[in-house]
Amino acid sequence: MSLFGLLGTGRNGMASAQAATQVTSHNTTNASTPGYTRRTARLEPVLGPPEPGAGSRMIGSRRVLDTFVERRMLGALSARGEGAARAETLAALDVVFGDSASDVGAALDALRSAFGDLASSPADPTAREVVLARARGVTDAFRSASDQLAWAREDANARIGGEVDAVNERLRRIADLGREIGKAEIAGREASDLRDMRDQLVREVAERVPVQTIEHENGGISLLLSGSASLVSADGEVSPLVARRTGDDVTIEISMSGAPTDARAFLDGGRIGGLLDARDGALAEARTALDALAVDVANAYSDAHAAGFGLDGAGGRDFFARPAAVDGAARTLALAAGLDRDTLAASADPAELPGDNRVAISLASVSNALVADGGTRTLSDAYASLVGRAATSVSEANLRRDAADAAVDQVDALRQSVSGVSVDEEMVDLVRYQRGYQAALKIVQTADEMLGELMNLKR
Repeated sequence: MSLFGLLGTGRNGMASAQAATQVTSHNTTNASTPGYTRRTARLEPVLGPPEPGAGSRMIGSRRVLDTFVERRMLGALSARGEGAARAETLAALDVVFGDSASDVGAALDALRSAFGDLASSPADPTAREVVLARARGVTDAFRSASDQLAWAREDANARIGGEVDAVNERLRRIADLGREIGKAEIAGREASDLRDMRDQLVREVAERVPVQTIEHENGGISLLLSGSASLVSADGEVSPLVARRTGDDVTIEISMSGAPTDARAFLDGGRIGGLLDARDGALAEARTALDALAVDVANAYSDAHAAGFGLDGAGGRDFFARPAAVDGAARTLALAAGLDRDTLAASADPAELPGDNRVAISLASVSNALVADGGTRTLSDAYASLVGRAATSVSEANLRRDAADAAVDQVDALRQSVSGVSVDEEMVDLVRYQRGYQAALKIVQTADEMLGELMNLKR
C-alpha cells in the first residue's frame, strides 16, 4: 500500500470513528426520551485495491429492536388503558353506594324508624310530619343516586368522544410520518428518529384501542384495529373512528369497505374499550337495579298504606306515586299526590281513629318483608345485594388495573433491556470509538511524517 493509501486508510478510520461517536452521543442524550430506541453504529471494512484494505466506514445506524417484545408492549398498553379507564369510571359506584349518611340504605332505615315511632303515637302530628320528611328523604336519596349514575354515564360518553379525537389525531400523524420515512430512506437519509416518533404514536394509540402493526418495505405500516379493521393503510390512507351520538349514549363507527360499521366488536381493549365496558356493564346494571328497587319500594309501601285510613277516615291511598315504568323510576320517585299528615294512614279501622296503629306497624315491617326482586328478598337485602355487586365491580376493576400496570412494567423492563439506553455502556463505547479515532489519527500522522522524510530525501 502506498503512503497515500495509508493516508486514506487513516482518514476513513477517523471518519467512521467520528460517525460512530455521534451515534453514541445521540443515544446518551436521548436516554430519557420517551419511546427512544437505542442505535448501534453499522461499520464495515473498506476494500483496498487489491489488499489489504482501506480501513473502515460507517454505513448507517441500526435501531436495536425485538419485534416480539414490541408486539407484547402494544397488547400490554391496551390492557393497561382498558383497566385504568374501567377503574376510573366505576369509581363513581363507590360514591353512589358508599357508607354515606345520605345514601338510599340510610334513607330507608330512617323511614322504617319513623314508622316505628308513628306506631307508638299514631295521633301525634309531629310523628306524622317526621314520616313524611323521612319519605321525602327516600325520594331524594333515590334521585341523587340516579343522577350520579347518569352523570357518570355522561362523563364516560364525553371521555369516549375525547379519546376518539385523540386516536384520530395520532392516526393522521402516523400516516404523515410514514410518508416522511419513505421519502427519507429513498433519498438515503437516516430515518430512525422518524421511526421512533411513529412507534411512540402507535403505542399511544394502543393505549386507547387494541391495535396490531404490519411493516412494509416502503417505510409505511398498516395499523389494524384488533388485527382486522384498517386504521392506517400501507399507502398512508387513514380510516378514522367516528363517535356518534345515539340516544343517550355515544357509539363508535369505523369505515369498512366504504361503509360505516359498528366498531364495538373490535374494541375489546384500550381506554375506549374500558369506558364502553364500564358504561354498558356495571354502571348500567347498577342503574337498572336501582330503578327496580325504587319500583319495589313504591309498590310495597303503597300496598301497605292503601290498606289503612288517614285521620280524615278515608283509605285506599298510595304512599308513593307508583312508577309508570321501571326505567327512570329512581329518578322520578315521589310521594303520592295529596299525601299529608292528615291523609297519612296509620289505622286499619276508621272506627278506631285516631289511636289504632295496626297499619303503622305494617308499614314499619315493610322493609323486612319479601317484597323485592319478585318477592324473593327484603328491601334491605335487595339494596345490600346492589351495593355488594357494585363493590365487587369496583374491586375487580381495581385488581385488573393493578395487574395490567404490573404487566406493562414487566414488558417495559424487558424492552429497556433490549432497546433502552445504558449510559454506562454508551460511555464505554464512546471511549472505544475515541481510541479508534486516536489510532486512525496516528496512522495519518505517521504517513505524513513518512511522506515528509521521503520529500527530504529528494532534495
